[in-house]
Amino acid sequence: MKPKANVQASSLEKIQSWSPYLEQMCRRFPELVSSEYWGEPWPAGQLYQRVYEEVIEAKEEEGLKKRLRTLRNWQMTRIAIRDLSGLAVLEETMRDLSDLADALVASTLDWHYERACLRYGTPIGRDSGLPQKMLVIGMGKLGGQELNFSSDIDLIFAYPEGGETQIAEGQPVKRPTSNDQFFTRLGQAMNKSLVEMTEDGFVYRVDMRLRPFGDGGSLAISFSGMEHY
Repeated sequence: MKPKANVQASSLEKIQSWSPYLEQMCRRFPELVSSEYWGEPWPAGQLYQRVYEEVIEAKEEEGLKKRLRTLRNWQMTRIAIRDLSGLAVLEETMRDLSDLADALVASTLDWHYERACLRYGTPIGRDSGLPQKMLVIGMGKLGGQELNFSSDIDLIFAYPEGGETQIAEGQPVKRPTSNDQFFTRLGQAMNKSLVEMTEDGFVYRVDMRLRPFGDGGSLAISFSGMEHY
């Protein structure tokens, strides 16, 4: 059955009474009182694109954290209004929540990768001689596109090849860094941006225990290491 295409203001007031979080967020983002923002589903890919583009434009780390939490809360509120008012089917709600997490994680990763390359040099594969990038694998509910409003996210960090960073001419870096160390530091920086509690809350609880060897294993592992495991 297709959900209703509109909801009256009284319905919005009612669903706010069901959720203190929703009531608080509607006060924080008063524009969301208007059905212009949640009356219709967003086209496929639009949520991911808009969130990613806004996050990646952050100029410094504090601004990054602010954008991540503001966008997360704004989108969570929009999704919750559609869900609680009966405008969205379950599949839409889980897809939007999963797309939101994908966009926030991917943009945070890319933001920190650019700056890590400036700080340590660009990681180069020992065999291929090509620049290396880290792959973030979503496990559990995120991996199945079934995230809910209270889910944490289970992540594994992997990179193609071992090797070391290549320092560009004029770059103020003393010595190369191994790819393992580079991607471990990258993963730590990314996690901090997501899990740290600020005045705007946190983005997600991140669980890394599903990685090879759990807490005893390296935070980031090469593809060959993953295959061997």
